[in-house]
Amino acid sequence: MIRTYLVLALLVACGSDPAKPDAPSPDAPPDTPPSQCQAQGAVGNFYRRTPNPRMIAGTHAYTDGTVDIAITDPDLAWDGAAWQLYYHGPNSVDYQSPITPMIRHASSPDLAAWTIDDAPALTAPADVGAWDHMTTETPTVAYNPDAPADRRYLMLYSGANATFPGYAFPGYAIGAAFSADGKTFTAVAGQVLTAGDAFPGKMGVVADPELAYVSGTYHLWFSSFACTGTSCATVSDYGISHATSTDGIHWSVLEAPVRSLLRSGADHTSGGGQPSVIYDDVHCRWEMWLRSDTDGESSGQPVLFNNMVGVWHATSTNAMTWTINYNSARDLAWNAAAPDPGEHLGLLTGADVAIKNGGRYMVFSGFDDQAVPAGFALPDHSQQGFEPGVITLNVATRDAL
Repeated sequence: MIRTYLVLALLVACGSDPAKPDAPSPDAPPDTPPSQCQAQGAVGNFYRRTPNPRMIAGTHAYTDGTVDIAITDPDLAWDGAAWQLYYHGPNSVDYQSPITPMIRHASSPDLAAWTIDDAPALTAPADVGAWDHMTTETPTVAYNPDAPADRRYLMLYSGANATFPGYAFPGYAIGAAFSADGKTFTAVAGQVLTAGDAFPGKMGVVADPELAYVSGTYHLWFSSFACTGTSCATVSDYGISHATSTDGIHWSVLEAPVRSLLRSGADHTSGGGQPSVIYDDVHCRWEMWLRSDTDGESSGQPVLFNNMVGVWHATSTNAMTWTINYNSARDLAWNAAAPDPGEHLGLLTGADVAIKNGGRYMVFSGFDDQAVPAGFALPDHSQQGFEPGVITLNVATRDAL
């Protein structure tokens, strides 16, 4: 029974890895006069902030007697007064019982003490025919002060209602939801972005959305996968794609996948996924953190489920063309010997970075064997069993106080 519900819980616990360039977009933020853009000086390195972990799945009880089975796909922002966190927290009465996929919201003054809203921000619909009934996950939220009052907060998320044909992961698409207060969101009808929008004439999935609202335009980066042939056996595209919108519902795909983020520009299947993006208006540049591991690179991690080695860093001046060096070190990499617990058993794919007063603040999920709630277990690397373990939320910073 543990195995049955654990696999179900983990399948909806995070964005599973789903194994046309146009002319420069007028939607890209306008060039800022050089006199208003400060030169980028030396930057530091990310380091883990103690104590980690900051949150542990299964340790917060809601008023209905349930707990979060996992804490994954974090999305972090500083709103000027407090930290706002959204994450996928599949919910159940215990680890062996059926779960409900849902997105949670929490706030914190210091990234240490968290207040988790008792009501979910968004829950997978109960209607078994809904496109996002099987899973509702990977939230990203942007605030638009110029939007109508009931649409100031836009959430994009991944959803699915079936496994993708021929593969083990869900057939993801991207949906949208709005909120007036950033706490409770209402989903709009249907999907707002599909693989068919990114890759016309092909099958595939789009997932792991990441939003930024700059100069009146929503920018979206997302994991994307496309394939052709019988049972979709031939992978044609794999990487991070880019789209823009003025209303959060209607999207124009600018490049799928973004060529400058590929390991090889000639190989459209050599990309990564799970992007996190910020716009630094002081230095007039974009920064992205992404996962891009080669086959077998994470095989040394004890737990085997959507692992990542760490995250790479890319920069851009126009949100279109990126500079990244895959021969350099990652900004953050798995460290089993980290001084605090939180990731002894591995890293879960995806990390999110926010900016505050020039500092960079990263939240990431780990697999750990400390303070494991009763009954919690994770699949071991042998793929033949499970070991006691729990998913955690951890913090690392760069150039931060």
